[in-house]
Amino acid sequence: MKDSADIRKINKHKIQKILWKGGQYTKQQLSVQTGLSIATCNTLLNEMEQSNEVIGEKKRLQDVGRESVCYQINEEFESFLCIYFELLNGERTLTLHFLSAIGNIIEKIEKKCEIIDYSVIANEMECVLKQHNNISQIIVGTPSIAENGIIRHCDIAELENVEIVCQLEKQFHIPVYLENDMHFKAYGYYSKCGKADEIITLANFPAHILPGTASVHAGMILKGKNQFAGMVGFLPYGIEREKELELLEKGTCRPFVSKAITSIIAIVNPGIIVLTGELLCEDSLDWIQRDCLQYIPYEYMPTFIYEDDLNAFYLEGMYQKALDLKGVIK
Repeated sequence: MKDSADIRKINKHKIQKILWKGGQYTKQQLSVQTGLSIATCNTLLNEMEQSNEVIGEKKRLQDVGRESVCYQINEEFESFLCIYFELLNGERTLTLHFLSAIGNIIEKIEKKCEIIDYSVIANEMECVLKQHNNISQIIVGTPSIAENGIIRHCDIAELENVEIVCQLEKQFHIPVYLENDMHFKAYGYYSKCGKADEIITLANFPAHILPGTASVHAGMILKGKNQFAGMVGFLPYGIEREKELELLEKGTCRPFVSKAITSIIAIVNPGIIVLTGELLCEDSLDWIQRDCLQYIPYEYMPTFIYEDDLNAFYLEGMYQKALDLKGVIK
């Protein structure tokens, strides 16, 4: 049973979710949109204004009548540090985004690195944290399984088995959340383009790296027991792993792509599959559908969409997760 403090936090989160969209709202407008009473909104908004989380400004609406106080998020109150690392075409890239509370990019840092181990990540973060003292959360995306805050089966070998959440929290004393990169991208795509009742799968096929997928339904990522769900690179393709990685290039990838997508359709039954990665292009959608139709009846075939770049969805998913975590009852 939730106590009064939990209920207060839930009610505050309802108001925050409206304000995080940007813009100004009166307490009456917030009452209508959240379903809370005007008195409850008034109490919570007063508290948020005193803590500088929101800014209240008196305005005469529609240039008539009495003035009303309009509230908006104070973008200087807190911010989020989003960091992810990738291995593309044999090149390691470390990217950091410093986001305001309403998701605006305040600063972006992108670096090519010879290696990306814990010390490289921590040093870059330390530089950002010295310049910005209002970071309330650190969100980390990893090209790996993110198992209980530990990096497993990572594309970047020097990060294998690093307990990154524990180490970062111990060093910086800020809450850290770690998630698989495809999970963030799927959540971001759902947040921007999805509908509540849809199942959407994102499928990424990079060259010479195990492919992965992520599926989301009603805002929930299908992760499995160990966040292993969707790791189609581990399907039994009938060859050794090293040979599989060797054949994951444009001229020889088709059987792997088709088997992976057919498996996802049969097991998850998504309405939409968004495909991306170096091995694919817009024209790939035709042969993927033809190959899948050899096994899947047409009436169960999803809509296939190609996206060349998912980075906007990646960042959106990280930002939305940061907002979600603010509403978690501990």
